[in-house]
Amino acid sequence: MPVCVFGAGGHAKVVLSTLRAAGYSVEGLFDDDLRKRGSHVLGVPVLGSVAEARGRGPGQAVLAIGDNRARQRLATDFVGWEWVTVVHPRAYVDPSAVLGPGTVVFAGAVVQPEVRLGAHVIVNTGATVDHDCQVDDYVHLAPGVRLGGAVCVEEGALVGIGTAVIPGVRIGAWSVVGAGAVVVRDVAAGSTVAGVPARALKGRRSA
Repeated sequence: MPVCVFGAGGHAKVVLSTLRAAGYSVEGLFDDDLRKRGSHVLGVPVLGSVAEARGRGPGQAVLAIGDNRARQRLATDFVGWEWVTVVHPRAYVDPSAVLGPGTVVFAGAVVQPEVRLGAHVIVNTGATVDHDCQVDDYVHLAPGVRLGGAVCVEEGALVGIGTAVIPGVRIGAWSVVGAGAVVVRDVAAGSTVAGVPARALKGRRSA
């Protein structure tokens, strides 16, 4: 069955590339920016708004949207759809790892033994998730993230490009870790941290 892709931005290009590499057929893309209707992304047509996809379902789909809140909202709204879990053939996922529905693992990523990835997680290009990590629903691990062993990343957190997290740290729900940070202690839920070592930014809370 062909897969519907929700989203038609830059992130969707990487999702499309991953789907194709993994052998999936893509029906089309759906995006709420109606200026994109009738255009193509990597040769795949944008068929209409996300709401219009309802008339074609329930079916198989992937949420190709980098925003964690938006993925959560759509996953909740589109009850009954089959969310496809996609792993690029040039990623490594240990057989003991567990991947939730709708999770995508891009080229060059590594997911090590006994890792648990929740639903609609993004393990972006070249990110590595070491042994015994727990990554909850709607998390986005940006390109080049390095999680040490037994790290816990709670629901909806965004871990920025090139971040390194030492073993055993907990990153709280819906927090944001800035690009290039080195996380050596727990990150509070809803907070924004950055730097080497990562520290909370005063007056900054994630939505």
